[in-house]
Order: sequence, then structure tokens, then C-alpha cells
Amino acid sequence: MTSLRLSSGGLDFLNPNGLARPALEKFSGAWLACFVVMAHGDFANALSLDHARIASVCGTIGALVAVVLLSQMDRTSVSLPKQMTVSAFATFIGDVFAHPSHFPPQWGEPLVTAGVSAVIAVALWQARRLLKSL
Repeated sequence: MTSLRLSSGGLDFLNPNGLARPALEKFSGAWLACFVVMAHGDFANALSLDHARIASVCGTIGALVAVVLLSQMDRTSVSLPKQMTVSAFATFIGDVFAHPSHFPPQWGEPLVTAGVSAVIAVALWQARRLLKSL
């Protein structure tokens, strides 16, 4: 169980083949995507505890779905399409369970949120590549 290996008294968050770091990344991506889409561009009114709570539900469910998916996959090979797909699918499921859609059809908002999550996964992928090249 690579994800539970102890390192300096805590979980090994730096191991790319573990599950702790991907879970944290997927939670963050799903939370941010859900929060941004829920705001509908009105971020002044969107900064509320209720929106943060809903986004946290979406992020938590998204992270759990991502961990279940990743635990069944080969984690030794990482690719951008794989990261985008897992992020989008997990966020879609998380958003469906977090709250009803704010606009029709019922799957519309989760689909948009999943797309934003995939874009966040691309940005994270590119940022990681940039940091490695420095």
C-alpha cells in the first residue's frame, strides 16, 4: 500500500504513485471548479459559507470517486488525457450528488463543472512540467 507509507511521521504526499496526493489534487480541482461554475461570474455574492459547503461536498465526493478509479488503474504511467478524464468524471459525479443543477438540463451544470475541472487538470499538469524544467 504505497499511499499509506509513512514519511517523516505523515503520509507520503510526494509519491506520485500513491493515492493521497491525487486525492488532494482532485478534491482541490473539483472544489474550485464547482465554486467557479456555481458563482455564474458573480464572485462577490458567491463568497458564502453555503457555496463553500456545497463545493466541499462536490470536492469530497469527487476525490473519493477519483481514489476508487485510480486504485483500479496502473498508476505507474501518468498521462494528461488520463488526468483530464479522471478529473472530469470524478467532478461530474461529485457535482451531481452535491446539489441540483442551477440551469437546465439536470446534467448541464455538472457537465460544465467537469469541463472546468479538466481545464484545471491541464493547468496543474503544465505547472508541474514547468516546475520540473526549472
